[in-house]
Amino acid sequence: MKKILVITLVTLFSFVIPPAFAHSELVTSNPGASVNIEKLPEQIELEFSEELMNLGTGNSVSIMSPSGEDIGMGETNTEGTKITRLLNTASETGQFKVKYRVASADGHVLNGSYTFNLIEGIVAISENVETVEPESGSNLPVTLAKIIAGIAVLLLLGLLLRSRKRRITSTD
Repeated sequence: MKKILVITLVTLFSFVIPPAFAHSELVTSNPGASVNIEKLPEQIELEFSEELMNLGTGNSVSIMSPSGEDIGMGETNTEGTKITRLLNTASETGQFKVKYRVASADGHVLNGSYTFNLIEGIVAISENVETVEPESGSNLPVTLAKIIAGIAVLLLLGLLLRSRKRRITSTD
């Protein structure tokens, strides 16, 4: 009876407690988040903690000017852990927003954004918090792991119940 109780508790906790999977995250960026710069670089460069899938247009970086115009030029380039995009020169100063969407090698899709200021002189930067939101939808590796774990638990419970029935039948 104790075995069945323990197995039942383990089964319940395996579905309640999510497995720990490390996902890619933004490590460095140029220009950096919440910095004041006096000149735009030739390109934006983001580096992540894991290799990125090269999905062509699936990975993207947008650089929005204070007026809301995307000043990125050409295609986004993905190589290893880095993603880059050329920048068009901007004559306006103010707060620029970088938005990105990348898929790491484990299939996890990461959306995020941050801001930086293009200034003429020293101007106080507004308080800014980096936001990172996992994309809603299917994450195939996590879903498959949960399904496999669930099937394994069900098979184990079936085997235990079957062996218990055999013991009850053999004692009669």
